[in-house]
Amino acid sequence: MEFVGYVVKIGNCYFQQRSSFDYTICTCFVDAKKITKLDYAKKIAEETGGVVKHLYVSDKKLDGDE
Repeated sequence: MEFVGYVVKIGNCYFQQRSSFDYTICTCFVDAKKITKLDYAKKIAEETGGVVKHLYVSDKKLDGDE
């Protein structure tokens, strides 16, 4: 598995972008902003009441068949 960054989850939604002090959130995970700096992800989570989730990708199948 390869670590690719962080996303901020806010309830059932995800942080998408910030302009000034306005935040845009989305309900679809693929539209969430992938953040590479942990400090920035923690700051957004603190400001929005969200939590930081680590994001990993893998090219392996989960069912064990290769």
